[in-house]
Amino acid sequence: AVVSTQSTGERGLNFVDRDVVKDYIFSLRRENAALKKMLSGMPAFPESGPSVASLEQRVKNMKSSRANQKFTAHFTNQSKVSINLIWKDYNGKEEIIRMYINPTTMHGENTFLTHPFIARDSDTGELKRFNFNGKKDYVFEGLEFGVQRDASNIIEIVD
Repeated sequence: AVVSTQSTGERGLNFVDRDVVKDYIFSLRRENAALKKMLSGMPAFPESGPSVASLEQRVKNMKSSRANQKFTAHFTNQSKVSINLIWKDYNGKEEIIRMYINPTTMHGENTFLTHPFIARDSDTGELKRFNFNGKKDYVFEGLEFGVQRDASNIIEIVD
């Protein structure tokens, strides 16, 4: 939050707690991403849908759980930017599986039904959505999306 001091009229930052700081940083990232898109001729960051802070909190709380059901995911970047594909490990830590997957490029990954993945813009860190089987979400987990264990599962990453 920005406050004004009475005696000098100078502006300063007064952060109440970590959540306020995080919200402030997320709003700056969002404004930066919207500005970049606007300047490059792409549509601005959408105003509808979940807030960046709530998405990041959801991602922060996710982690892989142990499972025996394997499948192969073919992630294809259908967005307009390079993305990083990230797996959330058993402790909830983000593990980069592949960096700078360019638009129209595909990456195959052998994984398990209960392993969540996220995709981030390689430059801004903005979360991207997955599209598979008629479902779109910012977190991809095979079990939730209804993948087939013995089929070719092509999962799109979209803007």
